Amino acid sequence: LGHMWELYAMWAWIGVAAAASYAVHLPDDQAATLAKLTAFVAIAGGGLICAATGRAADRIGKARVAMWAMVISGAAAIAATLSFGGPVWLFFAVAVIWGLAIIPDSAQFSALVADAAPPEQAGSLMTFQTALGFALTILTVQATPALAASFGWPLIFAIMAFGPAFGVVAMLRLQRLG
Repeated sequence: LGHMWELYAMWAWIGVAAAASYAVHLPDDQAATLAKLTAFVAIAGGGLICAATGRAADRIGKARVAMWAMVISGAAAIAATLSFGGPVWLFFAVAVIWGLAIIPDSAQFSALVADAAPPEQAGSLMTFQTALGFALTILTVQATPALAASFGWPLIFAIMAFGPAFGVVAMLRLQRLG
């Protein structure tokens, strides 16, 4: 669920956050244009990397791939906190890395549930997992811009890092069980 919290809040608001970061150094129209490109590259790049991480998961383990994706994603959220309002190229690079790392664990979570569930319950359990995740995103996607307006984007990015942190702990426990 921490993954869903981070993923959809990031996808929904990275363009707005990037525009605010870039506006420190660029005119508003240039900041907005670059922010749109940032959001596109970050989200599309993440989709492209999923095939490679899926192949890696088949070789080294789904939990391990999910865990490393979350380590990188959480680190990128913290890096976004630290680079916000800094050099434009740096925030752009961090946002793209975050976009690459934020999605590859999604398929691994579903596959892990399917692998661990009794065959006759796998579909129901994956549906339940997805429903809980999307229910959580209703709150986080709506709350993110309001919280950012009150506390600033850097703090929101730092809070988003808790999602992957909880996920890493869960994957470590899962690896010990397996």
